[in-house]
Amino acid sequence: MRRGLMGWSEADLPVAVLGQRLSRLQAALESKGLGGLVLYTNIARPAAVSFLTGFTPYWSEGLLLVPASGEPVFATALSKRVSGWIRSVMPIGAIENTPRPAAAIARKLAEQNIGKVGVLELDQFPAAQVALLMGEGGAIAIEDATALFRSVRLRVDEAEIALVRRADDLARHCLTTFNRGDDARRMASDIEARARLAGAEEVLVGINPDLSRSGAFLRSDRLGTVGRYFAIRLSLALKGSWVRRTITLSRDAEQQPQFAAADAAFARALASSSAPTAVKALQHGFPGRITAWTVEASIGSYPLEVVACSGGTGAFSGIVPISVVSAEADLNGAKWQAAGPVMAEAPPE
Repeated sequence: MRRGLMGWSEADLPVAVLGQRLSRLQAALESKGLGGLVLYTNIARPAAVSFLTGFTPYWSEGLLLVPASGEPVFATALSKRVSGWIRSVMPIGAIENTPRPAAAIARKLAEQNIGKVGVLELDQFPAAQVALLMGEGGAIAIEDATALFRSVRLRVDEAEIALVRRADDLARHCLTTFNRGDDARRMASDIEARARLAGAEEVLVGINPDLSRSGAFLRSDRLGTVGRYFAIRLSLALKGSWVRRTITLSRDAEQQPQFAAADAAFARALASSSAPTAVKALQHGFPGRITAWTVEASIGSYPLEVVACSGGTGAFSGIVPISVVSAEADLNGAKWQAAGPVMAEAPPE
């Protein structure tokens, strides 16, 4: 269950912005001859529904129906006792509380005489939900509409950029103000506390306690004393907008200058207008040898997923306007890790 503060405000995410996102999606649906789009959500896959409604679902699964015309409907397995709270953080759309969200959506489709809908990430849609969604006798035809959704999702607006920048400012603040020491678990808890007290609704802290031994980030229950140099990875959500920051720290004074030089080069790369440009800058102007890189973005229901990496392409080969670039490097035998967002400017409406 999400433990942080969850809220919505007109100043952070205006209803007009959500309306514009829905209008673009509905126009795309109409152009493809689809009566609507159905999006699945749960605690691990909240991003698409949050993008369209402002609501970050938690724990119980749910389905959002965006018809080609008319009001969206969010069917959730959460009980009616939280309907008032959902309404306070989801300013648009109708809410239906039901133990069988897909059956409720199928009923709505039948009431509106909709016989064909798109589904986001159909290959990941729960089979039991698909059977209910298609209705009795398979009366409702479904098709994958992931590409259609991405065509809308990848058009950023000023509201999203502002929230990502705020989230990144918070992540950087937490990673520069926490109490350092040699106890990795204490450092992780201090970073998380700072992020949550500042309003982050979700915080994930990972620490690689000894980069001389491994490149893996560990869970807090496996953390102990950090080594000579180590890395901290902080992923957090602010009003549904996710960012990730990773920093490498050294307890060796002689090693710190080369780590600082790598950090400066990475910061310059992040100032690029796109992730490919940032990666190219790292590969050609870095004071060390880049051994691996990854680009992550929110292009579907997951908050951050791999869209490109040094080992081959990821889930998506196009250009994304907001992404997280992660990199690993060899600095004269010392391993270094970093991550941070790359953001383009929002196009004029």
